[in-house]
Amino acid sequence: MADKKIVSIEDRIPQLKQARKKKANRRFIIYLTLIIMLILIIVYMQSPLSHVNSITVEGNEMVDEETIINYSSVGFDESFWNVDTNDVMEKIEQHPEVRHAEINRSWYNTFVIFVQEYERVAYQKDGDYYYPILQNGDKIDEVQLNQPREDAPLLHGFEDEMLQRIAYQLSQIPESINLLISEIYWAPDETNRERIRLFTVDGQEVIGVVSNFASKMSTYPSIASQLSDDIDGILHLDVGAYFVPYEGEDVEETEELEFDEEV
Repeated sequence: MADKKIVSIEDRIPQLKQARKKKANRRFIIYLTLIIMLILIIVYMQSPLSHVNSITVEGNEMVDEETIINYSSVGFDESFWNVDTNDVMEKIEQHPEVRHAEINRSWYNTFVIFVQEYERVAYQKDGDYYYPILQNGDKIDEVQLNQPREDAPLLHGFEDEMLQRIAYQLSQIPESINLLISEIYWAPDETNRERIRLFTVDGQEVIGVVSNFASKMSTYPSIASQLSDDIDGILHLDVGAYFVPYEGEDVEETEELEFDEEV
């Protein structure tokens, strides 16, 4: 049987002391690191470095950055960590053109605000000014324009429920088709309260109804391409799709033209 090597207690004492020393050093380094970090945090919180330094806004197209920052009520002299982000989002969403807002912290003193705006689908004149109409039918009184922009049609005579309904329909139309519409008039008659009359940028007059306006207008480009430039008249997109020339046109061209809505 081989002799086992026996290590005496005297030989083990230096090893135990060395292990305890290393353990004590590691513990000291950990404690020192924590103390230094605590000191740095205290210094940071008490210094201007902890104040809001910058705010950036993303996703906005119609509402300018300064307006959104003003609505947020975030001040550059307040603590970055004391800002209630939920409260900030609620304040920004009070702007009539902001549909949704989010705010995130970036680095140690920067806020990034993301906004989703309601779409401007039309303009309507009230008094001496033109006002944007949003996809939910709201009129933005804060925006007063001397002339309507060309990015959406001009509405005439729409109010309350009918304004909301035509705004919704316009929000369902592709932008490429919406840009073809110049003006829309609410023109109810004895048989149909939803009747509307509109003019396109190429001078075409169209009769339609509010309830199916979006789906009917989706066929307009293909139908308009079949119309002759030499014949003036009214394109009906209310029931079916057909073209009626104005009175006084050449007799040979006065017959109604019907179109397949699937074209």
